Amino acid sequence: MPAETTSGAVPPIEPIPVVPPAAAVPPPPPGVDPYAAPVYQPTAYPPAYAAGYSGYYGAPQPPKGLAIASMVLGIVGVFFSLGYGLGLFPSIAGIITGHRAQKRQPTARGFWIAGLITGYVGLFLSLIGVALLVIVIVIAVNAANDPAAFSELGNT
Repeated sequence: MPAETTSGAVPPIEPIPVVPPAAAVPPPPPGVDPYAAPVYQPTAYPPAYAAGYSGYYGAPQPPKGLAIASMVLGIVGVFFSLGYGLGLFPSIAGIITGHRAQKRQPTARGFWIAGLITGYVGLFLSLIGVALLVIVIVIAVNAANDPAAFSELGNT
């Protein structure tokens, strides 16, 4: 219900404006199908493709298993070399597989270089660990065979 004014009369309703009709589309020329798809004129240049997209996938990558195995063995060799030279065998295996991968898989250069470096570092640390272990064992055996070493410990 419309709101009443103080005089009790309802205010007049404004008329809705009339919109003129849109301009009519001219009829197609005779002999042309009005429902046919529009004909586009060819341009001088073909459409450009997105940057970096060549339209096909790259060539399949060669396998890198030997190089990855070299890297993993080298890392394991470095890690285990901290435990009394236990990394000696994985380090040697990493060095061997690294040199084989160098000849067979030149595309996996980063992996086999990492395997060679970590293999040689693990071999060096393992040899130091084995040398220290041998020195400690020799000192312990000499001390056990020398009765004077134990008597000096008890007299102090």
